Amino acid sequence: MPIYDYECGHGHRFEALVPRWSSPHPACPACGTNTRRQPAAGARLTGTASLPPSSREAPTTWLGTHRGNREVVTHWRRALEQRTALEERYPELSAPRSPVVAHEGHYHHAPLTVDEVRATTGRTDGPPLPKADGAPA
Repeated sequence: MPIYDYECGHGHRFEALVPRWSSPHPACPACGTNTRRQPAAGARLTGTASLPPSSREAPTTWLGTHRGNREVVTHWRRALEQRTALEERYPELSAPRSPVVAHEGHYHHAPLTVDEVRATTGRTDGPPLPKADGAPA
C-alpha cells in the first residue's frame, strides 16, 4: 500500500497508508475533519531555484546586445527588473556597488573597485575616492 500525505482544514498534516489512489481520504486523526491529499514530502524538496542575472552579467556593449537586437535588449531589461525587485526584498543577494577604478588589462575579468583599494592599502587620507553614484565623497 502506498503512503500519502494529507492535510485537514485546521492545518494538521499526517501520512496515511491507503489501498490505492482512488480510495477515499481518511479523516484527520487529530480533529476528525475532512482532509485533502498533499504532494509528497519528497516532491516538495526536489524543486530548484535560479536567480535572474545581476547587472554585472548584463552586456555592456552594443555588440553584446547582438547589435541592439530588440528581443535581446527586452530580455535583459526584464531580467534586470526582476533582479532589482528580488534584491529589494533580499538585500543580501545584491552585489557590491563600489565604483570601478580599473577595468582594463590585468583587471579585465575582475575589475578593481574602490572598496578593494581601501581594503588593501588602508588608505584614509588624500583626495576622496568617488562614491558609488560617481560624486566625490
